[in-house]
Amino acid sequence: MVQASDPDQLQDFCVADLSPTNPVIVNGFPCKPSANVTSKDFLFTGLTTVPTTGVKGTATFATVFEYPALNTLGISHARLDFGPGGVIPPHTHPLASETLHVLEGTIYTGFVSYEGVLYAETLQVGDLYVFPKGTIHFQINVGTTHAASLNALTSQDPGLLFVANYLLGSNIPDAVLETSLGINATALKYLQASLPYL
Repeated sequence: MVQASDPDQLQDFCVADLSPTNPVIVNGFPCKPSANVTSKDFLFTGLTTVPTTGVKGTATFATVFEYPALNTLGISHARLDFGPGGVIPPHTHPLASETLHVLEGTIYTGFVSYEGVLYAETLQVGDLYVFPKGTIHFQINVGTTHAASLNALTSQDPGLLFVANYLLGSNIPDAVLETSLGINATALKYLQASLPYL
């Protein structure tokens, strides 16, 4: 048996056709006809606006869904903005590694390795940190002013799974969760009712 593949793209770009009527299923989206592509397709301005964060953390994404020019290119971006004490809760991107570049403020961030080791640092403006693919990671603004980062991910659609939500907001039987977390039914109901991202 012989198998072969081309590790590189077969064209320079493939601006996604996100039309729901297009029946073609591929790894990514079908290409918009090149005759309909303009330079505006390659521009994304969605990361220029600073969201009002209050004390929470806010993520603004530039994946293939917001930025169709990323289709087949294997990259995406996110901007994180935090008020003082703002948090992006523990989460994972099952389809991508990620880098975080601090634009302003002071951010404490880290990830948990497959061996259960926490690797974490307090980052300042200009610092860069990497989260290996599929690892659980988090961010918190530990400064007294607004903080922001620009993050790059190695997939056009990296996926986003908030750990608490996928564990406590799923249909896993309560008895399994109570035993696994070492809590009683009252504590479990309290936690399930407190999930911020349902």
